[in-house]
Amino acid sequence: MDVKNFFHKILSGNKGTTVPATVKENFALKFNHPINTEWQKTGEQFEAVFYKDDLEHIARYSPDGKLTCLKVNLPLEGLPPMIETTAKKHGELMNAIFIECEESRKYELIVRDSELIRYFLLVNQDGEVAEKEKL
Repeated sequence: MDVKNFFHKILSGNKGTTVPATVKENFALKFNHPINTEWQKTGEQFEAVFYKDDLEHIARYSPDGKLTCLKVNLPLEGLPPMIETTAKKHGELMNAIFIECEESRKYELIVRDSELIRYFLLVNQDGEVAEKEKL
């Protein structure tokens, strides 16, 4: 992307994204009183970035209004004990995101080991590590 298009995207905000009415209606039904909602189109999907209950959320919808994926940036003390235990086995927990896409529930975690090396962990709802990657 060239610099001109980059700045145009930043300065234009949501003006270029036309969100279907059914997507907006289903979003409003699911998330009562969201704060600072910003919409963008990602491929064929529509993505809303917003705050609810002081937590950042990203909700992705298909054009027909079906919620296909939800990500929530969690407070570190808000993790289920099983997920927290898994994180502690790999180091100090730095960041946690809950992901619910269709039938799947996962957690994206950033941990830091005793040598201050950071790792990305993808953990399933049972606390099992599906992926581990050095950052």
